[in-house]
Amino acid sequence: MSNYPEYVQRRLTQARAMGKYYCGQPDAAAICFTILADFPACTEASEAIYEMFCDEWLIYDNRVALQRLIDEWDDQPHQHRRRLALSFGYMSRFAGWRGRDEIGLEGQSTPPLAKTESRTVIRLLRQGKMQLLEAYCMGDEIATDYAWERMMRAIEYANDPQYVKLLIAKEYAELGFFADATDLLLDVCSAENHAQARRLLAETRWWRDNAHRIPWIPPAGDGSRYNRLIKLIDPNAPTMQETIDAMRARLEKVGSLPTWEPIIDPELAEQFSQVLADEPEPPVPTLVDWSFLDREDGSSTEIADWVYKDIQMYHKLGQSHEAETLKRHKLTRPIPPPAIPKCYDLAQGMLTPEEIQAIEEEFWQDTDDDLADEWDADFQDDWDDDAF
Repeated sequence: MSNYPEYVQRRLTQARAMGKYYCGQPDAAAICFTILADFPACTEASEAIYEMFCDEWLIYDNRVALQRLIDEWDDQPHQHRRRLALSFGYMSRFAGWRGRDEIGLEGQSTPPLAKTESRTVIRLLRQGKMQLLEAYCMGDEIATDYAWERMMRAIEYANDPQYVKLLIAKEYAELGFFADATDLLLDVCSAENHAQARRLLAETRWWRDNAHRIPWIPPAGDGSRYNRLIKLIDPNAPTMQETIDAMRARLEKVGSLPTWEPIIDPELAEQFSQVLADEPEPPVPTLVDWSFLDREDGSSTEIADWVYKDIQMYHKLGQSHEAETLKRHKLTRPIPPPAIPKCYDLAQGMLTPEEIQAIEEEFWQDTDDDLADEWDADFQDDWDDDAF
């Protein structure tokens, strides 16, 4: 650290102290990302982020949060990217664009970007975002090539290309395409000293380089486990490739397939993929033993507690909804919490663990009551036991 100003060490010490306490890691990591924005080669700051992300309770909370959206046994490649994207959103404290321009979608109100850019640019950005969402939500990787072509055209026609690049980089980062976001941000930073771009670049580059070892994310897969286990839930459920093929057929039927050429010809891309076949990466040591995922055979009857809580919350949907939920989450296994207690920074005027627990219980009880009242008021006549 002798090559860096003295304040860098002070900030690192502050971050490590903050990162020891429950829920303090995201803010502590933000301090380190600020350091990396000014000193990208500061390995101590980079490693400090990873060390804080290895906190047992942080791992547990993120695993549960992700499991509510994506089962841990689901090894489809796009679900791996979604886990990374969601984790990036959970952990990021970057507020550079909060409340500012967004790339909207067709049918939404015109974004503020329309005040500075033409309809052509906005249309290109929206088309590109739709293609990115196809890759993000459905796993159609070909869509990324169509998306990149639209984004590059938007930059070409933009009145303010640098700002449009920043917006595009933000979209790519939020959807887990960290390498693409990093390339765009490096391009912006090479042209000007843009503080926001440097700050976001610090995060996207870190997530790009450390995605393989985020401790709460299962190892990347090829979808083979998903294809095997989805049949245990529903023998008629489509496999990963069947889902993609069905989606493409549907888009072709309704006339929503792209009408422009992708940035890379699909046939050329296929030739490259055959010649440059991916070498299997050596396994990375993980804090979580993920071997239980490959041992899953559907024989266990344990289901995560939050599934039953969801059933209870929406009990007015009736028994058919309960049966469907239990079937859908048949393989959603409980995640054991850490044996160690949560560590709170009481010296900073924080509440005691008992006070926090009482507030949490009151909050969820109030939330359940509000949802019940809202359900009774708005949906009492619309749903019955046969709705599903």
